Amino acid sequence: MDESAVVRNTERAVLTVLTGTPLAEAACAEALDSAELAEAAEVYRRAGQHALEQQIASGWWQLYIQFTDWHDAERAVVDHLAPLIHSAEDEGVITAWWFMRKHPCWRLRLQPGSAGRAMRHRFGTALDDLATNGQITGWWPGIYEAETMAFGGQMGMDLAHELFCADSRSVVNLLRDGGIGLGRRELSLLLCTTLMRAAGLEWYEQGDVWHRVAQERHLPADVPVSKVTAMAGDLRQLMLADVSPDGPLLGTNGPLASAAEWADAFRQAGRTLGSAARRGTLRRGLREVVSYLVIFHWNRLGLPARTQSILAWAARSAILDAPAAAAGPPASPPAGSARQVTPTAAAEAAADLAMRKFPLVLQGRRRCAELEARVREVRQFADTCQNPAEPEDRIDRACSVWNLAALIAADCGLPGLAVELCERQFQIFHAAWPLSGRTAIASLQPLVNLARLASRAGDPEGAYRALHAIDQAARHGGNATIHGTSIPFDEFISTDGDRSELDRWLQVLLREDGTRALAAAGKWTEATEHAEQHDEAEEMLRESRQTRVIAYASSGQVDDALRLIDTSMMTEPHEYALAACLRSYAYLKGGRLSVDDVAATLAAVRLARKPTDRSTTLFRIRLGLAALDLCMEAQQFETDPLCAELIEDAERSTDSYAARELLNHPTCRTRMTAGQAETLQGLVDRAGLDAGSIPKSLLGALMASVETAGTVLAQALSAPTPSSATLGFSRS
Repeated sequence: MDESAVVRNTERAVLTVLTGTPLAEAACAEALDSAELAEAAEVYRRAGQHALEQQIASGWWQLYIQFTDWHDAERAVVDHLAPLIHSAEDEGVITAWWFMRKHPCWRLRLQPGSAGRAMRHRFGTALDDLATNGQITGWWPGIYEAETMAFGGQMGMDLAHELFCADSRSVVNLLRDGGIGLGRRELSLLLCTTLMRAAGLEWYEQGDVWHRVAQERHLPADVPVSKVTAMAGDLRQLMLADVSPDGPLLGTNGPLASAAEWADAFRQAGRTLGSAARRGTLRRGLREVVSYLVIFHWNRLGLPARTQSILAWAARSAILDAPAAAAGPPASPPAGSARQVTPTAAAEAAADLAMRKFPLVLQGRRRCAELEARVREVRQFADTCQNPAEPEDRIDRACSVWNLAALIAADCGLPGLAVELCERQFQIFHAAWPLSGRTAIASLQPLVNLARLASRAGDPEGAYRALHAIDQAARHGGNATIHGTSIPFDEFISTDGDRSELDRWLQVLLREDGTRALAAAGKWTEATEHAEQHDEAEEMLRESRQTRVIAYASSGQVDDALRLIDTSMMTEPHEYALAACLRSYAYLKGGRLSVDDVAATLAAVRLARKPTDRSTTLFRIRLGLAALDLCMEAQQFETDPLCAELIEDAERSTDSYAARELLNHPTCRTRMTAGQAETLQGLVDRAGLDAGSIPKSLLGALMASVETAGTVLAQALSAPTPSSATLGFSRS
């Protein structure tokens, strides 16, 4: 008999022994020596045990735990199982754990520490004791088979395991604490919304996720449509809630602060999943994977199957409309079934005008206070600009005086004075050339302010030409023509100076101001090409991507515009709101805008406006006004809430810039009460915006401050120390 035949016969005999056949009988059947067969069986057993131990040490060990009362299992977990898990975790016996519920057992999955045998012994002994004492009916080990492909491959499965662990820990904490003041259904909806937003799913894509979940949880025949419809209205508010880490719900003082870590786990999982989907490393559709995460989460949270079904259909209905009948789940609404909007010429013109507010990027802006307070601030800078010991600090304060004075002059409708101040400030700097580092940047600020004045005066193309000239001359030398004056730059910067900071500053300047100047001129193709040269985060919904979307949409390439929106990296509410506005514009230009799109845009913008940081008031106002212009065909009752919020926001901020924007907007102006219009007009008047003059006493104080700052600036520039960055001139 050859060697391979001997091996086969021995293996066959070993297997019969391991399944219970007496040793002598198995040896006789294969013509083997009993002692040799006994030795082979022992070797086989040890090898198998070692393989199992290796598998346990590198993977998950699954335990089935059956409780004496299924309905009281949660209490048993809190009282008996959780302490066992936590102590094993603290001592390094296990490194991770999570669970699922499947009647009649809970399935516990454990990832061991370095000693897999210690884990099995520890949990086995403890669970035996619980069974003996009647706390559980029994337990037994099992084989855990990860649903790797269902979660998009190994990367998706690893991420899911991380979320499962964090979710399990938070569920047990919830059971221990007796709740957090919000029902499990509502809490789960906030968590799932956090997951979907972080993954970059916009409103209707979230609706598709809920549709997929609903397909796995058929609506019971005895549940009337009216119940789902009524519930959808309530859920919609939750699904539009602010779930940002520092928002009103999850922030430090928020009512759901105790769930902040829980929400953060869902947020991190969503971001990682969304990033993987965009990179093409997720081997299944993003929405499909997210729908599985929702279902697994609901299981852990202990939502009954009936509750899951109603919740899934109501969430779907909140976005995609309610099912048509209660008898079974409805089909997906066919494409193009939503009522289309036929925009008027006025609506299209308003939408095109709204795009001139773009690109919109969330940035803090100086609030425009009363004129007297602004002049007083300038005086304070002037009075203290001589105090600092370091020349760079003196230059910083002196430049704040000049830049703020020019800004005030421009705001008050005195462009000639603003130009004069910019030119005088630059002359002081020019006399000190060559400069280096941040001092060189400070010396360019008056020229940038002159370019911004051109844009304010209605010449955005001239502003762009000036900015481009500044950039080229600062980088390569030669002359730059600014406001009609040719300025030689050959001796601008010291030959031994570090240019890296200057180059970064120019990059940002061209990306922000340069792009906006071309956009204000309606030159979207040029704006796109320009922004793409200077935007280092093209996947984000910033200057380059926003202008590219608008360029595509305005030239009829609607599908290309929508593709860019859908592949943008978005995690924050304001980014989804921007995407909704851009999507509505693309739909409108392509004749596809529906009433649902209008509603979704208004909802997304209202959600994004929830934070009340005063420095971002102007961004929120402009975002809201853009949405109103894009939704002109909406019914008044749909736009009234947004108008009311914009007006209240401006009143609360006491920002005269915001007040002026609303007073100049026809829709908002007509929705103001007489008292609101009077309040906002008062803000504008007290700030002196567009007044055409400055009261003599205030103008005298302003110019005296400038004279003081001019002397300090010239003296400080004569010192060898480089200057710090200075306060720039506003684009508003």
